[in-house]
Amino acid sequence: MMRFLIALFILSTFCSYAQEGKRFASNQKFYLNGNSTIIGNSIVGTDAIEPFNDDSEINDVLKMEYIDVDDDPSTFSSSQANLKLPDETSSIKYAALYWSAVYKYDKGVRRIINYEKMVYQGKDERSTNVNSILFKQPLGNYQPITGHVIYDSYETELFEDTKPYVCYADVTSLLKNSSTLNGTYAVANIKATEGYVSGGVAGGWLLYIIYEDETETAKYFTTYNGFVGVDKTATDIKFKDFKTDEIGDIKTSLLIGTLEGDQKYKTDNCSILDAEKKSFVLLSSNQRPGNNFFNSKITIEDEPFLDRNPNSTNTLGFDLLKMEIPNKNNNILSNNSSETTIRFKTKADGFYLFFVAFETEISPIYLEGKSNEETLVVFENEKPTEIVDIEIKEESAEILEPKSDVSKPVKVAQTSTPKPKRKTGLERIESLKSISIPNLAKGYYLVTNVFSVEENAMNWMKTLEEKGHTPKSYINPKNKWNYIYLANNEDASAIYQKQKELSKLDYFQDIWILKINF
Repeated sequence: MMRFLIALFILSTFCSYAQEGKRFASNQKFYLNGNSTIIGNSIVGTDAIEPFNDDSEINDVLKMEYIDVDDDPSTFSSSQANLKLPDETSSIKYAALYWSAVYKYDKGVRRIINYEKMVYQGKDERSTNVNSILFKQPLGNYQPITGHVIYDSYETELFEDTKPYVCYADVTSLLKNSSTLNGTYAVANIKATEGYVSGGVAGGWLLYIIYEDETETAKYFTTYNGFVGVDKTATDIKFKDFKTDEIGDIKTSLLIGTLEGDQKYKTDNCSILDAEKKSFVLLSSNQRPGNNFFNSKITIEDEPFLDRNPNSTNTLGFDLLKMEIPNKNNNILSNNSSETTIRFKTKADGFYLFFVAFETEISPIYLEGKSNEETLVVFENEKPTEIVDIEIKEESAEILEPKSDVSKPVKVAQTSTPKPKRKTGLERIESLKSISIPNLAKGYYLVTNVFSVEENAMNWMKTLEEKGHTPKSYINPKNKWNYIYLANNEDASAIYQKQKELSKLDYFQDIWILKINF
């Protein structure tokens, strides 16, 4: 009878309307050759040290306390996770630390009233200083971190039963300046409720890392954060600003951090839009069933991530994952795709979504277009808005505001500044920044495609030969890619005319010009 009453209370709690504490928004975007990884751990459990591996109980019935494994009297909570980056990792590009927890009050109790109603009680006071924690890197000591509060529900009317929060800190500089990247990371003094809370206590932290590695394929990385209570009303996040490769298989990964996912309830799901069929496809794996996707686990791809302390198989409401999206024969995310949508939904086991990262392999040509030193050429007959967009995206970091000349009198009657004359297509080509390629003749090169895999480059050259062209290639030593070009000349106008001529062919609409060895 007791368990029935508790389950009934939880169902009535989670079947309410969705609550949006902080709308999800884009946080970071990167285009590079590299990869990512994620580690983390929970910060509350049924024991301060011992792992919790029981999946037969619902979170509400468990009395929670802080995990504290560091044997350090100066910390009241602490947990650890180990990082293992590839040996060939060249550099850290981005590192973000997130922490989130249910924190209605410091300590809570539960009582049964009249043998039929479960009541959760606590002193409705708790600290609002939730963004100050301790962070320890391998072979180092704890250092204080003051993060940004993405959302704290404590002084709002939302999430009355649990009062969760989420914080974030950019720790890129800390990792870049570290002499040792691989090893044990620890996070301490993250605040949460101890004891009981309606819906169950949950909390944890994650460290998301993007690293550059020239042996990896070109990828697009983007992170989103916010705080949304997901329930029967679907929560959609749309990802764009990328373009997948024109040929070959497309590998795409999703990384997510949530609170309140219970192993016992099988009602929540995550799906991705199949653009061709205009329907959503449930994501699933051996560790994450389609009908119980958020199930209090920490997983990397399709394996439990247990290289942490404590290494609980049931993280009691804290979910963290990285998984490759099944994309056999590119049936979900196809070649030349430029957007997709992820959907979160549940029927009973409501959960809090606070972190999502999306990453996908992209066209090497698209990556080239994002580079500061190799710029796509826009034709004169294109719309001015398209030209402006590309200039902003590619060169905004180099634009400086004009300085006033205080030595000359200013005419008060002059109220507007003449707009600068827009460069012609030829002038834009001549003003390109030159790149250095050893053992290659000086000139302007008309490039048709670029490949990180030599076999793909050879197949493309064969295709061009079958169409009557005479392609040539060179390798850029900076990224080790194969560039396929049709013509080169020190005369920019000759190459420009050739580009306009060939761009009339469907398969040459995206050809561009590079300025080399000037």
